[in-house]
Amino acid sequence: MTGKGRGFVRSRKGILALVLTVALLAGCGQPAAEMVSIPATPAPTPEVSQTQVLRSIDGQSYYTQTTCYDLKTMTACDWRPELPAGYQMTGEGPVSDGQALYFLMSREGDLTGQALGRMPLEGGDVQILYKCGEREQIGIAYTDGAGEDCKRPVLLRSGERRCFLVHRWTGEEGNSTWLYGWDLESGVCEPVKQLGSHVRFWGEYQGRAVLEDSREPEAGLFQLDADTGELTVLLSGENTEAAELFLGPPLLIRENFVCMGTMFADNPDGKERVYCLDLKTGAIRQLASSDDGYLLIRMQDIWDGKLRVRGTEGYESGLWYVDCVTGQRVEGALADESGIPLHIRAQIGEYYLIDVPSEQMAEYLWLNENGEPVYSRDIGRKLALIAKEDYWAGQPDYQTFEREARETE
Repeated sequence: MTGKGRGFVRSRKGILALVLTVALLAGCGQPAAEMVSIPATPAPTPEVSQTQVLRSIDGQSYYTQTTCYDLKTMTACDWRPELPAGYQMTGEGPVSDGQALYFLMSREGDLTGQALGRMPLEGGDVQILYKCGEREQIGIAYTDGAGEDCKRPVLLRSGERRCFLVHRWTGEEGNSTWLYGWDLESGVCEPVKQLGSHVRFWGEYQGRAVLEDSREPEAGLFQLDADTGELTVLLSGENTEAAELFLGPPLLIRENFVCMGTMFADNPDGKERVYCLDLKTGAIRQLASSDDGYLLIRMQDIWDGKLRVRGTEGYESGLWYVDCVTGQRVEGALADESGIPLHIRAQIGEYYLIDVPSEQMAEYLWLNENGEPVYSRDIGRKLALIAKEDYWAGQPDYQTFEREARETE
């Protein structure tokens, strides 16, 4: 634990209030990932974001593929559900609706044998909700901590249904993307609506999933209502200036911002750039480019209107934030000894889950260009909870998760 001054006392009280708030609300079946904490005094009714997109956090814990981080006890423990015979978990980890965990599985040695699994939070057998056909794939995307290999299944809340995208590639009918729904009460899983031929999930806006259709002439950004399956146009080819930039390439959509990066091959001057579209105002702004000192520019995630950018050139790399509204580089965010802002994994109310340096060294095994095993050591990482205001102010007033002691016989 670090930050033992008054700042940490303030953060610690907020953390306890936060845990109590999300635990109560999650018990009512409300989404817990976007909740606002209740201050000690006064205690107003918390505002609950009605997002349909499920995330990696519920009212009690944050999940990776192998670890459960308990927000109440601030401890970490191994999480390894007993999967159906022949299956292994794929992707970074599960998403939660406060009642159960949902994750992708595949058969060992068979990448096409994908399935969507569900396990109640109180434990029990893993239930298979949907098995993919030979040319099918369930939609996955960066739903938290984008750009850090955190792809999870795209699950949407719709009353007592849990909806997801299924992509199909067939020779006779061509490509198609379907919205499927699994009913919590009846246990029935069935198609709800065909959404398009080249549709992908790129983020959320106003609590609903945002999909992109890259095929002409249907190309556009659409807001999906999981309750009805209806698509609302957010951006179409009629907006020539915005469509030229934001329809086609990979996107990052968070809050009310749409960010995209151009490749140097697409620009006459051979530079890379990152642009941002504000869906509320329609304003378009350049946020980063090769002029920042790096040949390659990549966007990673958006937190509270601030875009995380990575720049690389050769063996050199850097990370920084840019304000999506002003276009100015953000100064003072909590960073490691080399000045790189600490990675944000997820958000819960007024707090972030971040990776912080650990006293222990981590060992890695990789193969060199000759296929020979190489061992290397690097500074280890631990997960911590920090108030957002402390993160942006560079104040290390965070609390780390401690690993639960293993029981010995």
